[in-house]
This record gives sequence, structure tokens and C-alpha cells, in this order.
Amino acid sequence: MSDISLLYDQLNHERAPFAAVPAETITEWEPGTFVENLAPFPPGGWLVTVPSHRRIDLVTGDGRRSTFAELASTPTGIVTDGDGAWVISGTIGEPGWCLNRVRQGDVEHACDLPQLRFGNGMARDDRRLLIADSALGIVLAVDLDARRAAQWIHHELFTPLEQAVGVPGINGITVAGEHVFLTNTARALLLRVPVAATDTTHLEIVADRLFADDFAVHDDGTLYLATHIFDSVLRLAPDGRRTEIARAGQGVETSTSVAIDPEDPDTLWVTAAGERFGSGGHGKPARLIRLRAKQVSTRHRPQLVRRMNARSTVRSVLNIGRWGR
Repeated sequence: MSDISLLYDQLNHERAPFAAVPAETITEWEPGTFVENLAPFPPGGWLVTVPSHRRIDLVTGDGRRSTFAELASTPTGIVTDGDGAWVISGTIGEPGWCLNRVRQGDVEHACDLPQLRFGNGMARDDRRLLIADSALGIVLAVDLDARRAAQWIHHELFTPLEQAVGVPGINGITVAGEHVFLTNTARALLLRVPVAATDTTHLEIVADRLFADDFAVHDDGTLYLATHIFDSVLRLAPDGRRTEIARAGQGVETSTSVAIDPEDPDTLWVTAAGERFGSGGHGKPARLIRLRAKQVSTRHRPQLVRRMNARSTVRSVLNIGRWGR
């Protein structure tokens, strides 16, 4: 068995056909830089968290890059808002996380987040922020008016796996319509829960055997997911079909985040770290890449890849739903 086949089995990730879309590298960072999450910043720019250098960079549509703000600790999740952004930062595995209000060159402490140990993805639901903790398997809700945080929901399916050392539990989080979607990287699950929920009674498994980091949800119900260690961007259609639309050859090595362009919903923006965070590697640049999601590249002919065995059954005590139910 090849190393890559072994990796698919070990991490419980299902292979998918490949149908490449046009990809363009907008900017690169020097090798040794780890980029994590991104969010749109008007007009036409993107804010990118750079945990390896404790800063947030602003990238314009033509690829110009500048430092937007520097932080005292590692920034991870980011949500833009008007002229600035909400950003969480801290030290992975330790207390002391906080929410910051960030504007060009200025960082304001918004509130402490003592419940967090590994704050990761963050999404906005009106006047609250939802924050995924990849270590503890909880989702925090921050009231932006009161600037106060409390645990929203927790479940075993949000937690990491003991045997998967260093692989996050719940990771990406996105609000779409009446649901909150979450990825659990270690468990290779895509989950959703009603946005109005007060517990996990109606938590559903959307897809299993899907190893993913951050992701975006299109208005038509399609999801686009960064697969991180599998160096790809995966399209998950509403009917459950999976297609890889970008791979390492298009620059998405160690893909960490996917966002939909607010001005053009058929365009995706992807952060690709190049090197694994903490790997010590210094040979590959990090990138911000633009993908044309609805077009198939003529330079990459679609490849049908052998599918793995039937999906494993994930058992739990909750209502297990499927995509489209």
C-alpha cells in the first residue's frame, strides 16, 4: 500500500474524482509563513491571519500585501465587520485567549475568553460570534453588544480523537441560512445544527469520511472545503457528490481556508500554508489563491479515482441526519 493510500485510511478520508478549475496565485509569503483564515475586506481586499508571525495581513485583489495589524499572541479566527475585524488570539493548548477588535494598525481588547484552549474557526450570526474550540469540543457564543462570552453547545462529536495527536476536533464553522455547519477534522465529519438551537438535540451528520479544515457554503447549497494535509479543495454538492477542484499542482498545498467572493459568488479565495504549522519546514511559500469554481480547466483533465469502501457508520445518541434532509 502506498504512503498516500495509508494516509487516506488512517485519517478516514474518502477519495474523490478530480475536475480542476482555473487557479491563480494572487500573492505569496516567504517560506516558513503559516497562513490560517481569511475574510473579505472592502473594497475587494482580504484579511488573512498569519499565526506564524502573530499578525494580520491585508491583500488587495491585485496581490499587493501589507501588514494590517500585529498581535501579542497567535491569531486564528477572523470575521470582518465594516472598517475592521473581530479576531481571536491566544496560545494553543493554554488559557488566556481573547477577542480583539482590529482596525488598520490598531488592536483593541474586546473581551477575555477564559473557556477556550484552542480557538479556531469563527462565524458571525447577527450580533453574536460563534467560536469553535478545537481542543475542548465546545462552541462559544460572544454577545457583541455586551462583549461577553458563554458556552453555546458542546458534544462528543465536536471533540478531537485521543489517537490522532495534534489533529484538531471542531475546526471550521459557518452560518448558512438556518443552520450552523462545522467540520471535525480529527473525526472526518461535517456536522450541522440549527442556528436557533440551545443544545445538540438536533445535531446532524452531513457527511462522514471527510477530512476538512475551514470551508464556505454557497447560496445554492454547495460546500467548498479546504482539506489541509490532503492539499486540495473539495466541492461537496447538495446531493452528496464529492469532487476535488484544486490540488497541490494548482498551489493549494496545506489548504487551510476557503471563502466565497462577496462580489462574485462563483469565485473562491483559498489560503494555502505550504508548510505544516510547527513542522519546521522552510522550503515552500504560503499563498493566497483565486479559483473559478464554476469552470473546468482545460489544462487538467478530470480523473476518476477509485472510491474507498462503503462509508463507515458513525453511531451516536443523537438524530443522525443526511445532506438534504
